Amino acid sequence: MRHTEFWDVVDRAFPGGHGRALAHDLVIPELGSRTAEEALEAHVEPQKVWHALRLAMDLPESYEFLHRKNPKRNSNN
Repeated sequence: MRHTEFWDVVDRAFPGGHGRALAHDLVIPELGSRTAEEALEAHVEPQKVWHALRLAMDLPESYEFLHRKNPKRNSNN
């Protein structure tokens, strides 16, 4: 997962800017008690950051590789 893909799945999973707010504000213990933004800035792999955010927000496992799913083919993600 690239950084651009990370932000794309954040926006898809949490529309309306909610995902960006979570990435900025939510401290995640699995990321060393950092936010997703802080973890990315510290060069943590985007897939690892997404995994931790997905778990913290109790998203289904099917969201783990959301960046590989074409939103035009399946609107249910």
